[in-house]
Amino acid sequence: MSEPLSTNHEIGDWLTPRRFALLLAALVFAMYPQVFLGLQTFVFRDFSHCIYPMAYYLRQGLLHGEIPLWDPSSSCGVPFLAQWNVQALYPPALFYVLLPLSWSLGVFCLLHLYLGGLGMYFLARRWTGNNFAAAFAGIVFAFNGCLINSLMWQASIAGFGLMPWVILFTERAWLEGGKMIVWAAIIGALQMLSGAAEEVLVSWLILGVLGAVAFIQGGRSRWKIAWRSGTVILLVAGLSAAQILPFLDFIKYSQRQGAFDPGVWPMPLTGWANFLVPLFHSYRAFFGVFMQPEQSWTNSYYVGVITITLTLWAVWRLREKRVWILFGLTLLCLILAWGEATPIYPWLRQHIGVIGLMRFPIKFVILPVFVLPLIAAHGLARKINDGPAEAGSGDRGWWIICGVTVALIAVLLQCSHMFKRESEDVSYIVMNGVSHALLFVGMVALLWYAGKVSRFKSRCLLQLSILLLVWLDLSHQAPLPPTINRSYYEPDLPRSVQPASELSRAMISAPARAELEHLFFPDPADDFLRRRIALLSNCNLLDHISKVDSSFSIRLKEHENVFYLLYDETATNPPPEPLLDFLGVTQVNSATNIFEWETRSNAMLLITGGQRPVFGDKQLAFDALGSLSFDPRKEVYLPSDVQNAVSVTNNTAVQISEVQFGAEKISARVTASAPSMVVIAQSFYHPWHAYCDGKPVPLWHANYAFQAVQMPGGDHQLTLRYEDQKFHVGLVISAGALLGCVLLFLFDGRFSGKKARPASITP
Repeated sequence: MSEPLSTNHEIGDWLTPRRFALLLAALVFAMYPQVFLGLQTFVFRDFSHCIYPMAYYLRQGLLHGEIPLWDPSSSCGVPFLAQWNVQALYPPALFYVLLPLSWSLGVFCLLHLYLGGLGMYFLARRWTGNNFAAAFAGIVFAFNGCLINSLMWQASIAGFGLMPWVILFTERAWLEGGKMIVWAAIIGALQMLSGAAEEVLVSWLILGVLGAVAFIQGGRSRWKIAWRSGTVILLVAGLSAAQILPFLDFIKYSQRQGAFDPGVWPMPLTGWANFLVPLFHSYRAFFGVFMQPEQSWTNSYYVGVITITLTLWAVWRLREKRVWILFGLTLLCLILAWGEATPIYPWLRQHIGVIGLMRFPIKFVILPVFVLPLIAAHGLARKINDGPAEAGSGDRGWWIICGVTVALIAVLLQCSHMFKRESEDVSYIVMNGVSHALLFVGMVALLWYAGKVSRFKSRCLLQLSILLLVWLDLSHQAPLPPTINRSYYEPDLPRSVQPASELSRAMISAPARAELEHLFFPDPADDFLRRRIALLSNCNLLDHISKVDSSFSIRLKEHENVFYLLYDETATNPPPEPLLDFLGVTQVNSATNIFEWETRSNAMLLITGGQRPVFGDKQLAFDALGSLSFDPRKEVYLPSDVQNAVSVTNNTAVQISEVQFGAEKISARVTASAPSMVVIAQSFYHPWHAYCDGKPVPLWHANYAFQAVQMPGGDHQLTLRYEDQKFHVGLVISAGALLGCVLLFLFDGRFSGKKARPASITP
């Protein structure tokens, strides 16, 4: 006979942390067993041709005992560690560095999905005091559409996975002090090092609001909250300084300093409907994956109809400031996600510069997909704990909200028929919406029945059934991102493209880039293999081929302008041949078949000498690069302000030999009868320094975006080294912060004193 419900079994307490951890692990495994078993790995969008090659480059560098600061193979040379999202200093990245990459990178992403769900469980458990509500929040957060979509970005999924832990430990730090400050600093630094800029920003926005409320209500403990919070922030900044300082330095010289439109890719005005009908006004893009028509950042941000319903009920039923504040932030972010469609976003972006860090307005959904599970957990905990005396009015409101929700879903499905767009698969969208509505009705029914059952084991079984339906609702909201056999990612596959030497480059042509943006093959494996052969995005890194472009999120500003000379969509003529010669382009996609390559025989080596200097401003040099009269073999354009330091006036005879072109060191033997210019067709960036026979010599901007040095006559050794002082200063600061954490951990008793009682922000 089943055990009756009694005071010995609090409602939902059977879902202990260990049991939930096992349940969550089983659900994550069930979603992608082929990835865990090593049979396949992800291929969807950026993962295949952008993220995986970057991880491969990082892995190769670390396995050779070097932290890769610079990538000479992409965009004619680009800072690598300073990109931030490459996870060069993220300790958990050692998982995919030390293990076979084609297996470990996909598992790494799924483990962070698991980490996020587990962290949300502990955060919701602390805030609600109910294990079942916490388990509900953990599953909703782990499997919502935004996190599943983020599996293709190792940085974003890592940032998401650490978000609840950052908030949980930081809140405990300002309330308890002591060792908890150290743990909060370590978790916060890990999220910073993960490279997830937007997720970091949202985490600290939430903490800032909650911390301000706690400070206002803190009474005599306000000063403790202030200094503890400040200590956490300082330690996080210090521990991550080795990553953040190079990043901030790079930003000053990058194309993202102001040369991009932060209003691109907003949420469609109908986007709120996707919280109830996940595929509403979406179209089938490729491999069965649906996308919204006005943005391509995420294919979903669905958190479940039951989550929305419980959220609305919690806001209406509860009288907790935390719930109202978080719900207010959610509404604000959902409005900001519309971008320029409302006057709020442009005004805030103009007056609050940090708003512009959200490169695409759709990214404002990051906060709602994190907050909504928490608010819903509050509502679920209250609904479970309502006694008979309170159930009457609460139940009426609950059933009204449920009824209105079902009615709204019906209206939206009818609108799908009435306002059908040409690219929409309405029948599939409607069937998908109906299936989610039925799952919602099933969950509501089970939740109602669970409240009527008095037997403990029966109630546990009903609650488990609800959680499984929640997982089914979320993980099957649309076709999951596809996977392919791991063998397609093996490096150095046989191909038709192979530049003449390490001192030359390949170039994907402008027509090939344009065609690949709209060309997709039905089979994901075939599609990726063709894109890899065409060297799309960062695929060149897998085959150790240098290329004139890349898909790094941040690039040097001058090279970005050169990029538009090569890929000007409005130009009627091909890119100027002299520029291609200077860049060392030896192979370009065939004009008749973009998956075949043609050889260029007139390309220069990446290090040349003997050019006559021409002095002028940047505009003069840039115009010269785009001109057919540009002769990079005979002339080099230098800034006017270095004219007095240059003694070379004419062309000279120079012999360059023993060239070694490495990741962070370039060397060559230069023999000349007189002082001569040596030009390096690599992107200019200030951490590069030049040495002649071991003695420093000036390294100048040349040909607008590249490098040049003046060498004396005779036989000399030229060496260029990448020496990032910001990185080394950051290492010292990070080491000091780590020492501070150790001392604080060892002597926590002197700092914590009597532990503060967790402050409530309810009235």
